[in-house]
Amino acid sequence: MNPMRHAAPKVASAMAALAVFLVSFAYANPEIIGNITHETIRVQLPSGSSSVDVFRPATQAKAAMVIVVHGFSRDRQNMSGWGEHLAKEGFVAVVPDLPAWSDHVRNGRFISELRNHLIEDKLWKIYIDPARIGLIGFSAGGLSSLLSAADAPNIAIWVGLDPVDQDGLGMRAAAVLKSRALVLTSEPSVCNGNGNALGIVSALPDSEHFRINGAVHIDAEWPSSWLAELVCGRSTEESRAEFRWRATKALLDRLALPGQ
Repeated sequence: MNPMRHAAPKVASAMAALAVFLVSFAYANPEIIGNITHETIRVQLPSGSSSVDVFRPATQAKAAMVIVVHGFSRDRQNMSGWGEHLAKEGFVAVVPDLPAWSDHVRNGRFISELRNHLIEDKLWKIYIDPARIGLIGFSAGGLSSLLSAADAPNIAIWVGLDPVDQDGLGMRAAAVLKSRALVLTSEPSVCNGNGNALGIVSALPDSEHFRINGAVHIDAEWPSSWLAELVCGRSTEESRAEFRWRATKALLDRLALPGQ
């Protein structure tokens, strides 16, 4: 008898169990920031592996979840301000690194898989109300999050932070989106596809659109960087504050508990 032949199924089973373990249990020690908790987890999903920051209120009560998506050639650090801010507003804010550099369809699948994982995993579902889910994405992350939202009937709201379309993907997804949508745009420039989010806006069946006068593309990410300002223009606190205020208000209005 070949002992390796009998060992192989056991090894495969062990590897499968390890994969589940990595998805569900690999996380850093929680960090307490005022009245919110911040944890970094590592997930292995069919569309890719990624590090994910989870910001949540320091309470056991279930809350609405908002997945916050970064832009092209950026990472979760560039949206960490949104994560901390939204947790202070009472949301479970999930800020992932996207697994693909420019494959927006794959990134959209990853966002959907991440959402489903968190609302089903025993470690996280105790914090999340699965009936109250929102997505918010900046630039190319606006496109990927829109693709995810269009494929999910249980999304309550999608917020596009100066989203950028590519090859009409966003327009086609917008036409079948079932959720409420808010699109916030800056002045047209090379950094936002010369304002091609207007195509997405025109295709959305149920949306609001606000153009923030004088804003540059990177006013919508939080934090940005001096190098991004060098390319896209000077960011101002006034424009950043308007992005924050309008997006937060829409999320609070749409994701509030009935009767609130």
